[in-house]
Amino acid sequence: MSFTSPLLKEIIVQVAVDTPVNKLFDYIWSHDHLGCEPSRGQIVSVEFGKKEIVGVIIQQVEKSDFDINKIKQVTGIAPLPVLSEDLMSMAEFASAYYQKSIGEVLVPAIPKYWRQKEKWELLSKEKRANKKIKINKAEIGEYQKEIKLNDEQNLAVTELTNATDSKRFECYLLQGVTGSGKTLTYLRWLANVLNEDEAQVLIMVPEINLTPQLEQSIRLAFPEKLLVVMHSGLTDRTRADHWAKASQGEAKIILGTRMSVMASIPNLKAIVVDEEHDLSYKQQEGVRYSARDLAVWRAKKLDIPILLVSATPSLETWFNAEEKRYKKLNLNQRASKNAAKPLVDIVDLNVDVKINQKNAHGFSQHLLSGIAKNLENNQQTLIFINRRGYSPVLQCEACAWVSDCVKCSAHMVLHRSSHERAMLCCHHCGLMRHIPKSCPSCGNIDLMPIGKGTQKVEEYLTQQFPKAKILRIDADTTRKKGSAEELFGAVHDGQADIVVGTQMITKGHDYQSVSLVGVIDADASLFSQDYRAAERLFAQLMQVTGRAGRSAQSGGARVVIQTKYPTAAPYKYLKLDDVNAFLTELCAERKMVGLPPFSYQALVHAEHRTLSAAIEMLKEAAKLAQEYINWPSGIVMSDVVPKAMVRLAGQERAQILIESTNRQALQKALEAFQDVLTVQNKKRKGVGWYIERDPIML
Repeated sequence: MSFTSPLLKEIIVQVAVDTPVNKLFDYIWSHDHLGCEPSRGQIVSVEFGKKEIVGVIIQQVEKSDFDINKIKQVTGIAPLPVLSEDLMSMAEFASAYYQKSIGEVLVPAIPKYWRQKEKWELLSKEKRANKKIKINKAEIGEYQKEIKLNDEQNLAVTELTNATDSKRFECYLLQGVTGSGKTLTYLRWLANVLNEDEAQVLIMVPEINLTPQLEQSIRLAFPEKLLVVMHSGLTDRTRADHWAKASQGEAKIILGTRMSVMASIPNLKAIVVDEEHDLSYKQQEGVRYSARDLAVWRAKKLDIPILLVSATPSLETWFNAEEKRYKKLNLNQRASKNAAKPLVDIVDLNVDVKINQKNAHGFSQHLLSGIAKNLENNQQTLIFINRRGYSPVLQCEACAWVSDCVKCSAHMVLHRSSHERAMLCCHHCGLMRHIPKSCPSCGNIDLMPIGKGTQKVEEYLTQQFPKAKILRIDADTTRKKGSAEELFGAVHDGQADIVVGTQMITKGHDYQSVSLVGVIDADASLFSQDYRAAERLFAQLMQVTGRAGRSAQSGGARVVIQTKYPTAAPYKYLKLDDVNAFLTELCAERKMVGLPPFSYQALVHAEHRTLSAAIEMLKEAAKLAQEYINWPSGIVMSDVVPKAMVRLAGQERAQILIESTNRQALQKALEAFQDVLTVQNKKRKGVGWYIERDPIML
């Protein structure tokens, strides 16, 4: 491809636009109108049908297959640098790997305002209300005094710095116990990287609520470097400005969630993926990419080091480190001399039943006594239950009617509020309903909430400990902008005695006064049709366990985990504090049955208002795909089956699982499916479908 042909009579460029049609579109480039030559990666505006939309130039061609007089012109150029070549190459890879058009990959990654030509003039002006971040010089000095690394941390920094200096690709796994100073370690490494004037670094975190605390640490560590944040919680204008600063090379540190991997960063020299095991790195709509995997691909393309960080690495990452594809760096001791590992108590709930001490609210006497003692000692308690709302289901005691969602194969969850009327809510499609005054099936007025969520736990603890200050932190209490920072700030400032929350309280927070962590209803995550359930539960429990005993203030820290299955592997190895032993056992199980990382998987999904139409489309597609001349050997396909949640938002859903021990063979099979389904979709109108590579849930 060439962009150096100004002597051509008509310059023709091929543009990627956000459409499922897997092709590029030809446009004429007018030097007189646009004032410059075309470049790969330019963001441009074009007429597409009757609309003017934004696309990205992929290449220039010598001639078009269409009549030159019928080809439309490029109408404008965004006032931005071209997208970095490594981003363009990564998008082309993702397009092929995830079976999406290049436009579907590239264009949605551009912030909303940069996809609107009418906003370009506004965005090219400096934002007037540009909020300046004030950093206290005393805080900076205090923070930098505290950064004294131990021998393990210094060894890791030296290894990482050598890779940076050698300008070579290397993927590292930094595996360290919670509280071992993983963040301080990689910030010290990045300080060496940022000594180069033009250098930029990317730090990725799995969730928005993890950014404020890390952002503060980064600003204190690098007060002279421009930091921008990228996540979906920003305003459209702020996100557009931050993206532009990264693209222009002004921002030296880019901190973001999974979307940040698709940012244009022209001088990228190092990447960190924090909490690399977290499922939030996998996009669940549109292009279903893994941000972690794309980050590794991007680092390899650029010949730069990448650091994957976790106390409980994903089995795939851990296996790659064991097989020497990745290099492992270990931090086995807590960074603070005053911090000590908490004692872990696995409480067998079956014993409480035998001695008639079963608590209807799910709290063992052992845990309640621990909370009472903690309150006496003026220390904080965390109660972890990974279910928001008041109760998972409303039930009629007379006829066993339950509050099912009319649009999904799921129960509607009961939500209560002190200032609003109680409602039933579907956590999958968002449908809200008022609670019926009587049973819709038999008319009985006695409707009972079954099970418990964070709201019910909060209510019970308020009754048990009326003098305690109790905070609830979940998706419901953190909806408003700034509410999460306010709640976590209250915890860190000691304004809460008991904190009840979902998994958002377990990750990355350095609580100084938490000396007791209680886990209730952990068994709900233990048994599932998903083979990754035990791995996810173990990671969650290790994370929440790590919130206790992080300072001298929380001395004598304890973790109480309640279960009816105390001998299950996640609990056994949590008690032993042995991540590697758990992953070794899990790896052996996966190898025995041929599951990832010993095979590669993809799901082909179909949905329609009737289940039969979705199933028939997949059956026919599977038959036709296997008749392809280039159909690879070694492909294993399951039967077409309804999904675990068959109905979602009124659509009936089915799937087929495709597996292979060879990644290239699986790729060929998916290409065959893509071709077949594209043709079939024209025949079977109304049947939606998509291909999901490396699914995290089956």
